[in-house]
Amino acid sequence: MQDRYIADEAKVNISSLEAETVMKSTPVSTVTSILGRIGIEYEEGLPKEAYIAAFKEEFCSEPKWVLLMLPKMMLDFLMEVWENPVVEMSEERWNYVEYLKIFGFLAYRMGNSISDEPNQILVVDEMKARFYFLLKSRKSQKVLSVYEEWEKIVTGYMYYYGFIETRTLYSLFLKVSKKVVSYEEFILFIKCRSSMWAFGAILKDFTGKNEYFQYLSVENADLLLTYIREHEELPYKPVKIEDLIYVSDAAGIDNRWSGVSELGNLFIDKMGLNYYRATVLLRTLLIMIKNGCSYDKLQERLSGLPFKNKELEEETRQAVGQLFESVPVFEYKGYSREEYKRLSHQKQLKKRKNLFTIIDGGRE
Repeated sequence: MQDRYIADEAKVNISSLEAETVMKSTPVSTVTSILGRIGIEYEEGLPKEAYIAAFKEEFCSEPKWVLLMLPKMMLDFLMEVWENPVVEMSEERWNYVEYLKIFGFLAYRMGNSISDEPNQILVVDEMKARFYFLLKSRKSQKVLSVYEEWEKIVTGYMYYYGFIETRTLYSLFLKVSKKVVSYEEFILFIKCRSSMWAFGAILKDFTGKNEYFQYLSVENADLLLTYIREHEELPYKPVKIEDLIYVSDAAGIDNRWSGVSELGNLFIDKMGLNYYRATVLLRTLLIMIKNGCSYDKLQERLSGLPFKNKELEEETRQAVGQLFESVPVFEYKGYSREEYKRLSHQKQLKKRKNLFTIIDGGRE
């Protein structure tokens, strides 16, 4: 049955199910979290149906929420479902179905491998009637493309920084995007996306005054914040918009960082790892480096690899060394170890220069 669930296609059927009926499978905590993020006040301890009704009423009455909360690629998939009797499926697309179910757009019925019954995606007719022409409009498509770029900029920054105060992130965002956007609009976008975004979360410090955005692969946010404050004089590394979008599209694996391509080739071509395992291992190494692990820890992580000879082991060791020096480190505010050493050296030279006083003088 699991094989049928992730089958490569699904039949689309129009359903008479009401949106609220579909939404009832969503945990109460998810619904109340979304309500809180979009600024809807609610009382604690109410029946689940009350929260779902409030969520549906607000979501359906204000067109901006569907554009703010759901990424373009997910809504493009929804349009494809609405317009076709059969759609191609993948594991990622089944995940889209699960997300869209939260909002009452779709449900599904799993197929049966014994009777050869196909998987079915059930379209909630009332939601299609309400949102189809809104999402089809040129204006909405333009807004979705803008938000898609915003999302890539923010995720790109977090692959470099890991943890940053939201107002600082906002200032950096304005510089590269060249958009006229209020802080309130920017933070609402992040709050709406992060509720459906398995990437980051907004946190407050113990005073409750300062907000931070944290990449979920940060291992110890409190310790990282301490390190960032220790480097208060160090500015965040400026990153070009094309580089932010590149690393975002590559899901954090930028093959322009020295050692990335070299290790990938070694894993696949010389060690015989399949693409999935090689990618997971490379991503793991990148996250370890960004979180400030030692070089020895990286070597330990690779100790179980199938080294066929000493030459291959040495090649791998050298590539790991390149990776260790070239990948952005969170505590260095997006600079790599190599870049941070260079900046520190320049700072020391500047200090030495300032030790000398030049006295103007000359012959009479």
